[in-house]
Amino acid sequence: MFLELDQIARELDEIYLPLEQEGITGMRLSPQCDSSACIQALEKAQETLGVKFPLKLSRLVCKFDFGEFEVCNVRFGAGGDYASELVRLNGTDEYGGKWWPGEARPANLIVFAVGDPWIFLLDCADGAIYAWLLGDEELCGRRVAGDFERFFRALASIGITRLSKKAVPSAEEIAKFVQAGDDNAIEFWREIAEI
Repeated sequence: MFLELDQIARELDEIYLPLEQEGITGMRLSPQCDSSACIQALEKAQETLGVKFPLKLSRLVCKFDFGEFEVCNVRFGAGGDYASELVRLNGTDEYGGKWWPGEARPANLIVFAVGDPWIFLLDCADGAIYAWLLGDEELCGRRVAGDFERFFRALASIGITRLSKKAVPSAEEIAKFVQAGDDNAIEFWREIAEI
């Protein structure tokens, strides 16, 4: 039901490789070209952000290139390398804008992807994933996955299943797989499964 990482890469290649000739890019899970450079870039990003990325995130982004990747309307990178994207997403922009309320970014919390209308937060202390809307009162009020890899595998599996015109798992099945641990997650996964 939920695909393994290498299977996700193969399936996305089958679906999107022919479309790249027409200019549609960023939908394939390409292998990371230089894993040692990726490790160094992630170490620099961790130092800049003052966090330690969970091992599941580090392993996955050093295996595959997330620099320009999107699945299920969730964009991980907007071009270039993903480590730089993480720093950009979690810094103050040239106009003083930032995603967090108050002066300092919440400790151990980073944005790692964005979608319409969601902003995805990763708690670097325990690896939990949260889906946040700008109007939400609580940053971590909607825990949607227990870790980065399960979140990613669920998203990609949903996207591939939908494109293959097969039955998508129920929101309850998805929430169980990702170890959401939050009743608010079921509505989130129901919405993602229906996009």
